[in-house]
Amino acid sequence: MDPAEQAALTMLCAQLPELRAECALQPEHRQRLLAQIEHEAAARRPILALLGQLLGTSGEDSRQMLSTGLPGSGPGRADEESFGCPDAACNRVCATSPAGPIPGCLLTGQPMRRR
Repeated sequence: MDPAEQAALTMLCAQLPELRAECALQPEHRQRLLAQIEHEAAARRPILALLGQLLGTSGEDSRQMLSTGLPGSGPGRADEESFGCPDAACNRVCATSPAGPIPGCLLTGQPMRRR
């Protein structure tokens, strides 16, 4: 196995629970992409390009990011998050649990914007 792909697989395996939790809060297409990455990794096929899609980086950038840990998978957590009206029609501010789900507008159902 290519050393870069092996390093990617190692980091994916080490951080998979956290990455799954992070992607569960993301749009469905990102959840499907993670499922595809897991499928390819389980079959021991290359995943760096797919990780690049998930992370929005090039293959080389993805490899470098893996050396520092996947986004959302580190031990750190946000200590404060607040969200506002999705289209700024009102001044409602909603505070959430750190790294918790994004609240929605009670009227439109749209996700609120991070402030």
